[in-house]
Amino acid sequence: MISQVYRERTATDLKNRISKVLLNGNETEIVELTIQGALVTVLTQREEEIKHIKSVQILDEQNNVITERTTDLDVSNNRTLDFRITFEVV
Repeated sequence: MISQVYRERTATDLKNRISKVLLNGNETEIVELTIQGALVTVLTQREEEIKHIKSVQILDEQNNVITERTTDLDVSNNRTLDFRITFEVV
């Protein structure tokens, strides 16, 4: 079993490596990057001009993909979206 201390240390390393969020291949600003125990949460700014979402990627400091989600989601008029992605180190 992996100890809680090691999980938290790994979560801190992950948090420190997150450098970019790409929405449909375009960078969107990270508003908040928090850690709570072994949980790392990334929150992006609200996007107003997006009409369709195809992908969300989180990249490290060397532009390697940490995680990627693909979708086919239309965004209604007069809607803004932000993205909150939470990782749990287990």
